[in-house]
Amino acid sequence: MISPVIHFSGNCLEAIRLYEKAFNVSNKQVTLYKDAPDNHGMDITNDMFDLVMHSTITLCGTKFNMSDVMENKTAGNMVCFNVFLDSEDELQNAFEVLSNDGKVIQKVGPQFFSKLYTVIIDRFGIRWQIVLV
Repeated sequence: MISPVIHFSGNCLEAIRLYEKAFNVSNKQVTLYKDAPDNHGMDITNDMFDLVMHSTITLCGTKFNMSDVMENKTAGNMVCFNVFLDSEDELQNAFEVLSNDGKVIQKVGPQFFSKLYTVIIDRFGIRWQIVLV
């Protein structure tokens, strides 16, 4: 099994909330840096306390890990997540949520391989291809 990991620069909780609105999310677990045990062995500064040290969510059946990291992150274009949804309502909801403050690359519409399809880069720079199956 391969599980995707997404690193954020201080806005991981915000991203998790967005993905909860856009998709069917389950098994959410979030640990903040302030919740780390005393023997954690990390250099945790006061400005990190309310940031996400580790999180796990299951998004449409796939386990994702997400966390805030202290080095600067630049969203790139090398990774894209395909999401296969069963209903037009699910697809439309995901499109509305992710495109808000994001960038629509491909508007919702039919494709030769799917009744509906869209590509969005969300406000965190993560690229999503959403396909109606």
